[in-house]
Amino acid sequence: MDRDDVLPPPGEVLDGCNVFVTSYFQLGFIPKTIFLESLKQDPNSASPFLLACILSISARFTPSLVQRYGNPKNATDHFLEAAKAMVPSEMYQPSLARIQAFFLLAISQWGNGNHERSSMDMGIAVRMASILKLHCEETYYVDQNSSTNQVIRSESARRVFWMIQSQENLHSGYNTPAPLPLETITTLLPCNEVDFAFGTIPAERSALSGTPPALIEPHLIYSPSRCLFATLIQVHSLWGSVARRARRSDQVMSRVPPWDNQSELHKLTLELHNWEVTLPVRHTFSMANLRGWKGESLHLAYLSVTMVLRLSNIVIRRIYLEDMLAELSPSNGSQTLEPESPTMGNANDGRRPCLGSSPFSEGGQPYIEPTYGGSPPGFWKGTSEILFNNVWGLHEQIDAYFKMRSPDEGFPQILVFCVYMCGSLSSHLMRYPALCPRIAANGLAERMAERSLEVLTELHAAWPTSSKWQRGLQHIATPVQNMSPCTDVDTPQQHPFNTTPGSMNSDVNRTHVPPMLQTFAPDHFQQQGPGAGYQTSVQKPDGMLGELFNALPPDNQLSKLGKAPTDSLPNELLEMEINAFLQGGFYGGPSEGWLSGANFLGD
Repeated sequence: MDRDDVLPPPGEVLDGCNVFVTSYFQLGFIPKTIFLESLKQDPNSASPFLLACILSISARFTPSLVQRYGNPKNATDHFLEAAKAMVPSEMYQPSLARIQAFFLLAISQWGNGNHERSSMDMGIAVRMASILKLHCEETYYVDQNSSTNQVIRSESARRVFWMIQSQENLHSGYNTPAPLPLETITTLLPCNEVDFAFGTIPAERSALSGTPPALIEPHLIYSPSRCLFATLIQVHSLWGSVARRARRSDQVMSRVPPWDNQSELHKLTLELHNWEVTLPVRHTFSMANLRGWKGESLHLAYLSVTMVLRLSNIVIRRIYLEDMLAELSPSNGSQTLEPESPTMGNANDGRRPCLGSSPFSEGGQPYIEPTYGGSPPGFWKGTSEILFNNVWGLHEQIDAYFKMRSPDEGFPQILVFCVYMCGSLSSHLMRYPALCPRIAANGLAERMAERSLEVLTELHAAWPTSSKWQRGLQHIATPVQNMSPCTDVDTPQQHPFNTTPGSMNSDVNRTHVPPMLQTFAPDHFQQQGPGAGYQTSVQKPDGMLGELFNALPPDNQLSKLGKAPTDSLPNELLEMEINAFLQGGFYGGPSEGWLSGANFLGD
């Protein structure tokens, strides 16, 4: 393929590469100044394949490229298709530049909802890295006699390896194990940005927990002098451990109750806690730190640390939401948990409640039995409070960042999932205030829900995968009587934010749709005419998804991954959320279920 057919004029290529190194990958494998300077002096200094892969990520954020190709999507598609066309001629010649290119191509494919092709491209990068032995520390040997360029090139290769490992951890799930076992990795973690830029050999490097260097010298895990990049790799590894365990079926098979010291909940939460308390002060969240890292143009990398840490603490506890609901049921003497739900079933008809409906009967007996009996008094209440404390902490970070974010700024895709999870659990708290009365009071749950919607709406233009979630609107907007056997036509159905349970007398009760949610409320929430028999003819999915669909642009061409049954319970929903979202999918409504973002070969 001719270079001129792939790439725009050199000035626009430079624009796109500059956006890439300053916005999307603030901590990366490219020595920013050297790379941009070389590209400016000699446009042919980088391969067209690598440049096409870089621009397939940054083009949508680059005004000159958006103008040239008409819109952000066209700009992305041009470089993505060009890069894909070059794959056959590039995949059999291992080199550092090709590893970088295939890694970036995988990121771009994932962001465009093509999980299968993304996995294949990442697999090529992993295999090339293995062939070049990037998982071995001896590969990077340099000493005081090495030139500055040799030191920088060695560090660049080290960073490529760790970015591959880190990205795989971000997208890990029950069925997607990490690419390389930790016990085979002897490579130490990257140095700080100053040492990288100047080609300086650092006095000490950190290690990742579970690798041989960390087993030999555990203090390397918790070094107070570790750099932000090292901290980022470590928190992504922790998230990978959490995501691979975020399956209800996996928990059910465990015979060890979660309050036991040998349980996975105890071990993982303890590991998260011990790691967090050793963080360098500048790696913890505060407005002062956020401003400081923004001044260094590293604020997105910093937020990827602080937000993913909160996300990990949330998801590892979110697994047990059903047990928390059972603990706080009226039969235990707690506040009534009758939810604000669009699918309230008849408690006496012997049927399991529908998605989003109350897990408790009118008599106070739970439909959802706790997975583990005999929990210590107050265990699940305390766990629930910790869960929602972390949700509130995540909300504060989201709110702080998006108040200072410039409209054309790129963002790592994991931040979108953090926003989504915050909104989803805020929705749960609005329906079940007794999960955490302190935060549910004074409208804080509603505030978090509204803010999550605002942020997701702001981001959808720059996040291709999000546009595919809109497909679910067609299915969600189908009358309830045509979709759900547990809904009677003559039973009034209400919007989850438009119901006031008579059993609750708190400030969190709502008799109106909040302003932000009102903005996105579809016409289908209005009465469907005389004789409709209900106010809302829409069965919405649990969490924020129902509102999210209305804020995103239309797209389709998605294949089925599976169906979410209409009686899905909170923990089953989490499993689907984790698997579908991290693999580029979305929820398509009760009639379609969870859909995969994989439409490769048909694009």
